[in-house]
Order: sequence, then structure tokens, then C-alpha cells
Amino acid sequence: MNNRRSILHFSNSTLWGGVEAHICGLLRGLSRDLFRVQLVCDPTVYERFRGALPQDVEVTPLALSSPKHVVAAAQFARLLLRRKLQIVHSHMFWSSLFASPIAWACRVPNIVETLHGTEAWRRGWKAHCTVDRATTHFVSRYVAVSESDAQFLRERKKVPAWKITLIHNGIDTRRFSIRQDPREQIRRAMGFTDEDIVLIVIARFHSGKGHRVLLDAMPQLLHLHPALKLICLGEGEEGPRLRTLCESVGLTDSVRFVGYQPNVPEWLTAADINVLPTFYEGFPLTVLEAMASGLPTVASNVGGIPEAIEDMVSGVLVPPRDVNALVQAISMLVSDEQVRVRMGHAARLRTAQRFDLEQQVRRTEKMYMGMTEGTGPRTEHKHVAKLSEAEEWPSSPLPIEYQK
Repeated sequence: MNNRRSILHFSNSTLWGGVEAHICGLLRGLSRDLFRVQLVCDPTVYERFRGALPQDVEVTPLALSSPKHVVAAAQFARLLLRRKLQIVHSHMFWSSLFASPIAWACRVPNIVETLHGTEAWRRGWKAHCTVDRATTHFVSRYVAVSESDAQFLRERKKVPAWKITLIHNGIDTRRFSIRQDPREQIRRAMGFTDEDIVLIVIARFHSGKGHRVLLDAMPQLLHLHPALKLICLGEGEEGPRLRTLCESVGLTDSVRFVGYQPNVPEWLTAADINVLPTFYEGFPLTVLEAMASGLPTVASNVGGIPEAIEDMVSGVLVPPRDVNALVQAISMLVSDEQVRVRMGHAARLRTAQRFDLEQQVRRTEKMYMGMTEGTGPRTEHKHVAKLSEAEEWPSSPLPIEYQK
């Protein structure tokens, strides 16, 4: 046990979403025989992290997200020096911008940054990634959670290919094997009937997640399918505006806002179709969770989503911001139960075979071991370093005929 590698993960996000769930899954799964793991996070999400992680993971609250946080930066540096870390692993560029230079100055030998999306929100000078390129010097390894992210790192941030490792996100598929199906109980609590077809969208209430597009589509969908319902699960700054929009266009009887819910697997049992009309994405866990639950997903064809969903096999991909395409895709699934069942089965199989959390953890462990032992991939090559031998994707059911 004395030879365990000491690893610290860092996030300065003040919100809770897929990135935070990713961190929790990784810290829960890493081998305690090989690694000693700890986390530094913003105080606003400390309690949630503390409740989601095992007791042996030391969680330290620290607000370090602004150049004004000089005292916090000094505290972080002292923490790194005192614990003699072998790896500091930050999540998203804004976290890495603060943690990576400090870790480098403290002579931490291995510094990792995970990109959780192509950051399509960037505008103006931020879109040029000038600051990002300046900090590349401090980072030993970048983790891309999708091929799309890897391409973004190479082409936009000019990160050398040998610094990039592709590790797709994974989920604990066992969580989605519900012993007692709460579908009827949740539906009754929402005021829904067994005959209703229920959509669910699980995403932070942010303009980039596309809730407004889905709500704009709902009047057309209800005209075609009066028994359609929608559950919006999440929280965020756009929540009040979305609720006001529902009231103004008369959707209150069909749409339910249920806030943050930790028991996502149970809520998924109450739905028939998962929807994610996002404008940009990395490799969303909510899509994998719905797939593991046997739900077909209608999602935007952006970021890493098409790496998870095989269009017309395990879900339906639509252009972002396209209300008519969203209406057509959802309507097709609402109208045909056999298609929903077939896609849901393919989705569950695909997730179990390719995107189980154990695979993600194992590949991350291999990366850590390679870095700390000096055996990691470090060749000047134009391809992204992968941690498993090339495998053929498992055969999938024949695609379903569908006119887009």
C-alpha cells in the first residue's frame, strides 16, 4: 500500500452536472491498491461531492476560480507540496487554467486536463484559444472524452497529438437494473396515466442545452399526440424563464419541472423517450444512462453524441436548433412502440458493450500507471493515443427506415 500513487482531482465548477458525475464515477472506481485519491472542489458543491464519494476520498473545499483568489492559490500550492502528489488531474479548461500552472510550479511530475466538450460557447477572443495554448506547456496529458474532443484539442488548441488520450465516458450500468420498477408511482405523482407517452430531458437549465427548442416543438407535438407529456429534470439559471415560457404558451398541463433528482435511474423508468436537444456536447452521461435504461434517445447530432448513438439503430440524431426535425423524430417514436422497443434494446446492448464505467476506469488507471512509470505513449504521431487495442464495434441491428 505504500507504493500507491497519490492523485488529486481538481474542479472549480460551482454547478453540478455531467462533469461532476464523471469525477465521482472515476474516484469511486479507481483501485485503492494502486492509487490514493483526493479531490479539491468549490465549496458550493462540496456537500454533494462529499455525499457521493466514499469516505476514503478526502474532499477539500477551496474557491479557486479567479485571479483575485490569491490566498486560495497559496493554500492550493501548500496542499500540493505537503502531499507530494504524483498526478494533479483537472476537469475542464477553467479548472486547469488555475491548477495546472500551480502544480507545475510545485514540481508535480504529471499534470492532466480532461476536456468534457468542444466549448462551442466560446465567442470573441476566447474562441481563438490563445490562453489555452499558452497553458499547454504546463499540462502533461490531455484526456478527450470523445473523438470530437480530441479533434478540437488538436485543431483548435494545437495540442500535440502525443499528449492526447481518448477515453470515452462510461456509466455504472448496474445502477440501471431496477429491481422494483417505480414507473407507475412516479407517473401517478406527476399526474400522468399509463396511456401517456412521456418524454424526459435530463440536463442543466442552460441556454446551450436546447430546452427552448424542445418547448417550441411541444405545441406541434401535442397537436399530433395529445397524450404526450414531458418531464424536465435538472436545475440552473434558465429554469425560471423556461417555466414562464410554459405558462405563456399553455404547456403547464403537459410539462413537469422536477428539479435536481439524485435517483436518475428511477426517473428514467417513468419515461418512454429520452430527449437531448443540446447545441454542443462532449460525451453526455445522460444519453448513456438513458441507453442503459433501454430508452431510445432523440438528440442533437453534435460533439460526441454520434459516437454514442447509432442513428436510427439506438436512437435518432437531428440537427441542433431544428424544431421541425425534432418534431418529426419524436413523432416517429411516439407513433411506433415497436420501434421504441427495438431501439431501446439496441441502446442497452451498446452501452453494456462499449460504455461501461469499468472500462473507463481501467483505461484511466492504465494511463496513470504509464505516466508514473514512464511507459505511457509519447510518440510524435498524428493519431490520438488509445488505451486499448483496436476493436471492431459489435454488430448492431439493421437500421430502421426513416425519412428525415
